[in-house]
Amino acid sequence: MKENKLPAKAIDVDSIPAAGHFVRIEADAGARAAIAAEYGLVGVNSFVADLEVRRQANGIVVVEGQVRAEIVQNCVVSLEPVAQMIDEPILIRYVSADDAAAPKPARPGAEIQVDPDADPPDVLSGRMIDLASVALEHMALAIDPYPRAPGAELPPGSEESQEEGRESPFSVLAKLARTN
Repeated sequence: MKENKLPAKAIDVDSIPAAGHFVRIEADAGARAAIAAEYGLVGVNSFVADLEVRRQANGIVVVEGQVRAEIVQNCVVSLEPVAQMIDEPILIRYVSADDAAAPKPARPGAEIQVDPDADPPDVLSGRMIDLASVALEHMALAIDPYPRAPGAELPPGSEESQEEGRESPFSVLAKLARTN
């Protein structure tokens, strides 16, 4: 893994004050250039995260806030620069591994049941949370994987334009099911 692009903003969960702790992370020009290189972007014009870290009565540590960034990447069709504004909420709950609220590790070979409505807390691997890494992760997940410049279209004869005239494989199967 490459070096962290932002200065570490680690917080010791044992030192979180009762009123919570507010942190602003703002990337300077060097950090923005490193972020752009790490994620294959043309540029990162701005990057700011405003976070609140608080401890709940049950021992769960909550990181909540917002990450905002303006990034530039190449259009997948024309290779023209495309700007994207990222404005992502952050809400993560952490618990220590020995806490009763921590998800139990699965037994080797056991079937894993996933409840889509449940949001179990993340398990802390120590006493520190690197808030810069949390903010970068949320920014990275919000990056458009297929950015297109306005009006950019694939040329006629390309795979995507050929697929527009094709019938869906599911509709073909449905027709076959009706005839049998």
